Amino acid sequence: MAELLSVRLAPEWVTDCLWVLRADDPIRENYAPERLVADHGAPAELVAAIEAWDAEFQAVFVSDDPMSSGFPDETTTLAWRSRGEALAARLAALLGVRVEFRVAGYDRVFTP
Repeated sequence: MAELLSVRLAPEWVTDCLWVLRADDPIRENYAPERLVADHGAPAELVAAIEAWDAEFQAVFVSDDPMSSGFPDETTTLAWRSRGEALAARLAALLGVRVEFRVAGYDRVFTP
């Protein structure tokens, strides 16, 4: 397995929320959180937290009208974003690589 260069925690509708960049591939791979356990020894609790966080995002997707998708208010959105930032910081510390956090017009980078 090629060296892990960076991870992006960036949820998108109807796909996994992680995007992994490895030394041998110039394109990020969409990556399911549960692969972190097998590939990088991530604790199951952290993986479950990432999956739950992404599930909150996926739950507000409206397939019949994607433009109306989203959290009901700013307070809910900010709380969700804050939990995502904490998860990104934990990933950076655990994996020892740069973790980019990207959600709807907001970017932040965490380093080990």
